[in-house]
This record gives sequence, structure tokens and C-alpha cells, in this order.
Amino acid sequence: MSTTLYYLGMIIGGFTLLIVLGIPLALWEGRAKRKKMELAFAGREPLSEDSFYERYIQSRGVPANVVVKIRRILEDELNADLSRLSAEDDFSRNLSFFWEYDSLADVEIVMRLEEEFSIKITDAEAGQTRTVEDIVNLVWRKLRPREA
Repeated sequence: MSTTLYYLGMIIGGFTLLIVLGIPLALWEGRAKRKKMELAFAGREPLSEDSFYERYIQSRGVPANVVVKIRRILEDELNADLSRLSAEDDFSRNLSFFWEYDSLADVEIVMRLEEEFSIKITDAEAGQTRTVEDIVNLVWRKLRPREA
């Protein structure tokens, strides 16, 4: 009985230590991520989904619902408010810091895009997709044959 209690205590103590150490680490990472986002989006006004579409994508003939879904997927998978995002933002340059906080986010984004739009994105296509505009164009290229 005492051996069982000992191991139970060790397990509970281990979980407590993880929680105590994990919470400050998560808070620090959250602050660091927010700071990097502030730098990346400095001086930009927040845009609604409709405003983002009208400003950056509408002239390309891509339907608004496609763009809105893509932006929502990016926000969900990156766990970030992307209301100050632009079509030219580049995930290999000014937004590369996102991969520091979730190294698999790019894979998760591709999987969500494939699922949401019922498309297949090859590794080569994903590797060539760097900007928000690239993502929108890729998805629209895959969807357009169905629209015809």
C-alpha cells in the first residue's frame, strides 16, 4: 500500500511540476508571439473579412467565401488574430516566426485546406506557397475547374 501511495505521489508531483513550469513558459511564449506579431503588423489597421477581401483579392475574381475560409483556417491553426494581415505577407519572411511556436502548423494548414475545400495539395505546391496571396491562388486554381 505504501509503495502505491509513493508512486501516486510521484505522479501527482510530476504533473504539478509540469503545470507550474508549463504555465509561465506558455505565458512567455504568448507574449513573445504577440510582440513579434505587433512588429510584423505595425502601422496596419485591422480589417474585417469583407474589407480584407475587397482590398486584396476581389479584383482577382476569387469568391469571397473562399478567401474568408482561408483566413479563418490561418487564424485557427496559427492561434492568432490576423485582422491586420495583407495578401503580401510572407510566411517565409515577415511571418516566419509563427513556425517557432508551432513547427507543424504549416502541415496542419495544408491538411485543413485540403479538408475544407476537398482538394489535394502536393508537397511541391505547398513548398512554393509563401504568401497569403499564394495560398488563395493555389486553392482557387484547384477549385476553379469545378466551378466551370
